[in-house]
Amino acid sequence: MNPNVTESETPEISQIHEVVLCPADTNALLRANREIRRAVFTVENGISQSVEQDELDGPDSPDSPCRHFVVERDGNAVGALRCTFPAQGVVQLQRFCILSHVRGRGVGRAALAALEDYYRPTMHRIELDAKFHVEGFYRACGYRTISEKFVEAGVEHVKMRKDL
Repeated sequence: MNPNVTESETPEISQIHEVVLCPADTNALLRANREIRRAVFTVENGISQSVEQDELDGPDSPDSPCRHFVVERDGNAVGALRCTFPAQGVVQLQRFCILSHVRGRGVGRAALAALEDYYRPTMHRIELDAKFHVEGFYRACGYRTISEKFVEAGVEHVKMRKDL
Protein backbone atom coordinates (compact mmCIF):
# COMPACT_ATOMS: atom_id res chain seq x y z
CA MET A 1 0.00 0.00 0.00
CA ASN A 2 1.81 3.11 -1.20
CA PRO A 3 -0.29 6.28 -1.28
CA ASN A 4 2.78 8.29 -2.32
CA VAL A 5 3.31 8.61 -6.05
CA THR A 6 5.72 10.94 -7.77
CA GLU A 7 4.54 12.81 -10.84
CA SER A 8 6.38 15.01 -13.28
CA GLU A 9 5.19 18.17 -14.99
CA THR A 10 7.88 17.96 -17.65
CA PRO A 11 10.56 15.45 -18.57
CA GLU A 12 13.10 17.49 -16.55
CA ILE A 13 14.10 15.86 -13.26
CA SER A 14 13.97 19.25 -11.50
CA GLN A 15 10.19 19.37 -12.00
CA ILE A 16 9.24 16.35 -9.87
CA HIS A 17 6.50 16.82 -7.28
CA GLU A 18 5.12 14.49 -4.64
CA VAL A 19 1.44 13.53 -4.90
CA VAL A 20 -0.08 11.88 -1.82
CA LEU A 21 -3.51 10.31 -1.44
CA CYS A 22 -4.74 11.02 2.11
CA PRO A 23 -7.73 9.24 3.65
CA ALA A 24 -10.01 12.02 4.95
CA ASP A 25 -9.97 10.62 8.47
CA THR A 26 -9.94 13.98 10.26
CA ASN A 27 -12.46 16.83 10.26
CA ALA A 28 -9.88 19.07 8.55
CA LEU A 29 -9.30 16.61 5.68
CA LEU A 30 -13.01 15.92 5.29
CA ARG A 31 -13.62 19.69 5.15
CA ALA A 32 -10.83 20.04 2.53
CA ASN A 33 -12.46 17.26 0.47
CA ARG A 34 -15.81 19.06 0.48
CA GLU A 35 -14.28 22.49 -0.26
CA ILE A 36 -12.38 21.17 -3.28
CA ARG A 37 -15.45 19.36 -4.60
CA ARG A 38 -17.53 22.51 -4.15
CA ALA A 39 -14.91 24.59 -6.01
CA VAL A 40 -14.78 22.17 -8.94
CA PHE A 41 -18.29 20.76 -9.24
CA THR A 42 -20.50 23.56 -7.96
CA VAL A 43 -18.57 26.76 -8.72
CA GLU A 44 -16.62 25.71 -11.83
CA ASN A 45 -19.07 23.22 -13.39
CA GLY A 46 -22.37 24.67 -12.17
CA ILE A 47 -23.66 21.47 -10.56
CA SER A 48 -26.14 22.16 -7.79
CA GLN A 49 -24.72 21.68 -4.30
CA SER A 50 -27.76 19.54 -3.43
CA VAL A 51 -26.87 17.16 -6.30
CA GLU A 52 -23.11 17.17 -5.71
CA GLN A 53 -23.36 16.42 -1.97
CA ASP A 54 -25.65 13.60 -0.89
CA GLU A 55 -26.39 11.22 1.96
CA LEU A 56 -23.01 9.50 1.48
CA ASP A 57 -21.18 12.66 2.50
CA GLY A 58 -21.53 12.08 6.24
CA PRO A 59 -18.47 11.55 8.41
CA ASP A 60 -16.28 8.56 7.56
CA SER A 61 -16.36 5.73 10.08
CA PRO A 62 -15.40 2.04 10.01
CA ASP A 63 -18.99 1.10 9.07
CA SER A 64 -19.54 4.00 6.66
CA PRO A 65 -20.66 3.05 3.12
CA CYS A 66 -18.17 5.55 1.75
CA ARG A 67 -14.49 6.59 2.05
CA HIS A 68 -13.33 10.14 1.30
CA PHE A 69 -9.79 11.11 0.23
CA VAL A 70 -7.83 14.31 -0.34
CA VAL A 71 -5.13 14.52 -3.00
CA GLU A 72 -2.12 16.56 -1.88
CA ARG A 73 0.66 17.88 -4.06
CA ASP A 74 3.74 19.15 -2.26
CA GLY A 75 1.70 19.31 0.96
CA ASN A 76 -1.20 21.32 -0.51
CA ALA A 77 -4.72 19.93 -0.93
CA VAL A 78 -5.40 20.01 -4.69
CA GLY A 79 -7.89 17.21 -5.30
CA ALA A 80 -10.65 15.12 -3.79
CA LEU A 81 -12.51 11.88 -4.35
CA ARG A 82 -14.74 9.41 -2.62
CA CYS A 83 -15.23 5.67 -2.95
CA THR A 84 -18.19 3.42 -2.32
CA PHE A 85 -18.25 -0.36 -2.36
CA PRO A 86 -21.18 -1.68 -4.44
CA ALA A 87 -20.09 -5.34 -4.42
CA GLN A 88 -17.52 -7.60 -2.81
CA GLY A 89 -14.07 -6.60 -4.08
CA VAL A 90 -15.33 -3.62 -6.09
CA VAL A 91 -14.52 0.06 -5.50
CA GLN A 92 -16.79 2.67 -7.10
CA LEU A 93 -14.76 5.87 -7.63
CA GLN A 94 -16.94 8.98 -7.32
CA ARG A 95 -16.55 12.75 -7.15
CA PHE A 96 -12.94 12.66 -8.39
CA CYS A 97 -11.70 16.17 -9.09
CA ILE A 98 -8.48 18.16 -9.30
CA LEU A 99 -8.30 21.95 -8.86
CA SER A 100 -7.94 23.75 -12.19
CA HIS A 101 -4.54 25.35 -11.47
CA VAL A 102 -2.82 21.93 -11.28
CA ARG A 103 -4.68 20.05 -14.01
CA GLY A 104 -2.60 18.77 -16.90
CA ARG A 105 0.44 18.24 -14.68
CA GLY A 106 0.07 14.54 -13.88
CA VAL A 107 -1.69 15.00 -10.53
CA GLY A 108 -4.85 13.12 -11.56
CA ARG A 109 -2.87 10.24 -13.05
CA ALA A 110 -0.69 10.02 -9.90
CA ALA A 111 -3.78 10.14 -7.66
CA LEU A 112 -5.43 7.30 -9.60
CA ALA A 113 -2.24 5.23 -9.37
CA ALA A 114 -2.12 5.85 -5.61
CA LEU A 115 -5.79 4.87 -5.25
CA GLU A 116 -5.17 1.65 -7.20
CA ASP A 117 -2.16 0.84 -4.97
CA TYR A 118 -4.24 1.61 -1.86
CA TYR A 119 -7.02 -0.82 -2.79
CA ARG A 120 -5.08 -3.49 -4.72
CA PRO A 121 -4.46 -5.67 -1.62
CA THR A 122 -8.18 -5.95 -0.79
CA MET A 123 -10.13 -5.19 -3.97
CA HIS A 124 -10.07 -6.59 -7.51
CA ARG A 125 -11.73 -3.83 -9.59
CA ILE A 126 -12.36 -0.08 -9.71
CA GLU A 127 -15.46 1.22 -11.49
CA LEU A 128 -16.51 4.79 -12.20
CA ASP A 129 -18.96 6.95 -14.12
CA ALA A 130 -16.70 9.28 -16.12
CA LYS A 131 -17.81 12.52 -17.66
CA PHE A 132 -17.74 11.81 -21.38
CA HIS A 133 -15.28 14.62 -22.12
CA VAL A 134 -12.62 13.03 -19.84
CA GLU A 135 -13.09 9.44 -21.03
CA GLY A 136 -9.72 9.68 -22.83
CA PHE A 137 -7.92 10.52 -19.57
CA TYR A 138 -9.25 7.37 -17.90
CA ARG A 139 -8.47 5.25 -20.98
CA ALA A 140 -4.88 6.50 -20.85
CA CYS A 141 -4.81 5.31 -17.22
CA GLY A 142 -5.92 1.80 -18.22
CA TYR A 143 -9.68 2.03 -17.69
CA ARG A 144 -12.04 0.65 -20.31
CA THR A 145 -15.48 1.90 -21.29
CA ILE A 146 -18.28 -0.57 -20.55
CA SER A 147 -21.40 1.43 -21.47
CA GLU A 148 -22.95 3.78 -23.95
CA LYS A 149 -23.24 7.47 -23.02
CA PHE A 150 -25.84 8.38 -20.42
CA VAL A 151 -26.83 11.63 -18.70
CA GLU A 152 -26.31 12.18 -14.97
CA ALA A 153 -26.77 15.59 -13.29
CA GLY A 154 -27.25 17.07 -16.77
CA VAL A 155 -23.84 15.87 -18.00
CA GLU A 156 -22.98 13.02 -20.42
CA HIS A 157 -21.12 10.14 -18.75
CA VAL A 158 -19.86 6.63 -19.55
CA LYS A 159 -19.30 3.71 -17.20
CA MET A 160 -15.67 2.57 -17.00
CA ARG A 161 -13.71 -0.07 -15.12
CA LYS A 162 -10.22 -1.31 -14.43
CA ASP A 163 -9.21 -4.67 -12.99
CA LEU A 164 -6.54 -4.40 -10.31
